[in-house]
Amino acid sequence: MNPYAKKKVEGQRPADVQQKTQEATKTSGEAADRVVLSSEAKLRGAALKTANEAPDVRREKVDRLKQQVKDGTYRPDVKKAAANLIRDDLDLLV
Repeated sequence: MNPYAKKKVEGQRPADVQQKTQEATKTSGEAADRVVLSSEAKLRGAALKTANEAPDVRREKVDRLKQQVKDGTYRPDVKKAAANLIRDDLDLLV
């Protein structure tokens, strides 16, 4: 026994309702959606824009390091890398 089996939904079809809603939105003018960004989102957007517009001044260094790795001549400063890892871990604790 399904209590909803004999009930029939009468009225407009969903496509008709959607069309009337769109027409009402077009005529009302002020019924448009709005997006409000937080100050953090604005700051991140500005930072991303600045980063994308900045010249790639490290390109030469990156290309040189890639070539060293490819040639097998890249010798990283292990002590410096270890110090940086420790510094980063300490920053997480503070």
